[in-house]
Amino acid sequence: MGRRTHPVVPYVAAALVAVLSTLALLEVHRLEVDRRDEAVRAELVTQLGAIRARLESALTEPLLISRGLVANIVQHDGIADREFSGLTSIMLADYPVIRNLTLARGTVIETVYPEAANQAVIGVDYRDRPDQWPMVERAIQTRRPVLAGPVKLIQGGTALIGRVPIYLSANAAGTQRFYGLISVVIDIPRVFAGAGIEAERLPIRLAIRGQDGLGGVGGMVWGDEATFADHPVEMDVHLPGGSWRLAGLPKAGYDTDLRLTHFLGVFIAVLLALIWFGIAHYIVSLRTARWRASESEGRYRALVETAPMAVCAHRDGEIFFVNEAAVQTLGASDADQLIGTNIADVVHPDYRDLARNRVDAVLGGGGRVPVVEQRFNTLDGRCIDVDVVAAWVMMDGEPAVLSVFTDISQRRSAEIERESLVENLRRSNEDLLQFAYIASHDLQEPLRNVASYVQLLGRRYRGKLDQDADQFIDYAVAGTKRMQEMISDLLDYSRLSSESEGAQPTDSYAVVTRVLADMAETVRASGAIVDVGRLPVVQVRPHELARIFQNLIGNAIKYAKPGRPSQVRINARRDEREWMFSVSDNGIGISEDYRDKIFAMFQRLHARDVYEGTGIGLAICRKLVQNIGGRIWFESTEGEGSTFFFTIPSAD
Repeated sequence: MGRRTHPVVPYVAAALVAVLSTLALLEVHRLEVDRRDEAVRAELVTQLGAIRARLESALTEPLLISRGLVANIVQHDGIADREFSGLTSIMLADYPVIRNLTLARGTVIETVYPEAANQAVIGVDYRDRPDQWPMVERAIQTRRPVLAGPVKLIQGGTALIGRVPIYLSANAAGTQRFYGLISVVIDIPRVFAGAGIEAERLPIRLAIRGQDGLGGVGGMVWGDEATFADHPVEMDVHLPGGSWRLAGLPKAGYDTDLRLTHFLGVFIAVLLALIWFGIAHYIVSLRTARWRASESEGRYRALVETAPMAVCAHRDGEIFFVNEAAVQTLGASDADQLIGTNIADVVHPDYRDLARNRVDAVLGGGGRVPVVEQRFNTLDGRCIDVDVVAAWVMMDGEPAVLSVFTDISQRRSAEIERESLVENLRRSNEDLLQFAYIASHDLQEPLRNVASYVQLLGRRYRGKLDQDADQFIDYAVAGTKRMQEMISDLLDYSRLSSESEGAQPTDSYAVVTRVLADMAETVRASGAIVDVGRLPVVQVRPHELARIFQNLIGNAIKYAKPGRPSQVRINARRDEREWMFSVSDNGIGISEDYRDKIFAMFQRLHARDVYEGTGIGLAICRKLVQNIGGRIWFESTEGEGSTFFFTIPSAD
């Protein structure tokens, strides 16, 4: 008789087979979930990459509008409000995502375009806005544009704000002067719509954080914060002065709810069939996952190859991939000229150590290194300046370095040209100072000698020669005296400073009172009546404000209508964040024909034998007012009187 098999053995074998079958099915299930997750995440990477590219373009492009304005301000050492509004109105026509542009001189907003609906921001000092000052201060300290927001606007609503600092040419100490900032207010719904980010149309669940460019640690910008806690695919959006962090999930979530219950009975009943089915299904799943991974890599390669930025990949120093933009940038006829060459041959010798250190940092840290400026040698013999960013990537199953670079040679040429213009301006200023020195010494000294000898002739020979000789001597004395006055006034005009040092809160009523005290004899002799209204406290240098009032009051008295006592009225009224002063008289008035000449140097409207003076007083007034940051103009009716207006920013 044969040995009887223990009855427990079949059950044990069946249980073992059942357990193994169940474990096999569970493993297949796990692989299926991983495969689906991998495919979904690969698709998410592609979609997030496209969203990131559109966002970076949509958020960076509006800030480019400020380059022309900054260059204009630097070249002209400032800009008038009217000119700023005119240039901005032209530029904004092509940028519907920009709500408005503001110009702050120093840290105080002085003009905005368009002004309608935005007047509330004029006169705001960023230092008084704790919600905006940190980002403004960052832009000033780094001297680079930053993108802040979302920010609650003073005039209502929420927007992104690009802060662009302005530094003017170096002063005598060799340091650049901080002029102010241009703020580009970007409409969030429009810029997101332009980048294709609309909740209804997005194929994925998207969330963005990084308020004020703080990346993953910043506050929420868009979407549901819970998305970041649900194992999303994450990606950085690089912005001026910072970054945002994107998080993406499938709209329906990951497909992990594969039910096994209805398979188990069939699996136990047809054990062998299901084992082979499981093996076949596993093989097909692997092949499908690999095919989808290959397809995803193909889409990635197609995206890189058609990108407008130059891209090359290298491993162990050898280039194995370049896109068409890199071929053109490096002066090659086709990609084959670059494939297989050493990356060091492309880098200029002066920058090879820097490039080698950056590659080591990328491979050692497994991340990316920030943008840096380098110099490349092209295959057609040129030397170009480029901005380069490098990152670690996995290509063809092995780690490599992906370098993205942009030709900035034109920008560098523009910077060199700008530096040349600044140097020319510096030399021009030195020539002007030299001219002032000559005017004050080399010209005045011989002129005093001529005047002295002519006056000596007049005293010694008056009455001894004929009447014509006496008259000629008088003409010569008067001419030298006028020449001395004009040279003195010209020198005085050239010394007027545009610096803001010394400005302080000044009681303009007290200034006018002192001026009238100094002019008391003139006022008494002319019989003029001067009426002074309520005047404010303004931020100026007191002696400059006194000089403005002295010239305007003096002109009002000087050009009184014959036979009619001069009546002068001085008033001021508040207009937004500035004070508008007026000095009115009932004198002879000014013809409309002289509107464009009245503020010119040495421009006289009357003969010297009728009204004294060199004609430089109003030119000095205009320069002083402009240096303060205000405007000056007049209104007049010939024969009835004139009113001169000028504005000064308020001290509060």
